[in-house]
Amino acid sequence: MPIYEYLCTSCGHMFEDVRPASQADDPEECPKCGKKKTERLMSAFATCGGGPGGSSSSCGSGGFS
Repeated sequence: MPIYEYLCTSCGHMFEDVRPASQADDPEECPKCGKKKTERLMSAFATCGGGPGGSSSSCGSGGFS
C-alpha cells in the first residue's frame, strides 16, 4: 500500500499514513488533534540529472559504476 502525506487544516500538523489508493482522498483523522479536517499533500520526489543544469553527480552512484 502507498504512503500518503496529509496536512491537518485545523492544527497544521503534517503526518503520513499507509492506506489503499482507493481511500487516498478520504478525510483522515489527525493523530495530534483528532479532527478529520485533513488534506492530502502532493509528495515531493527526488530527481537526478536530465534537466537544465542537472548533474547526476549529486545523486551518487550507490556503489555501482
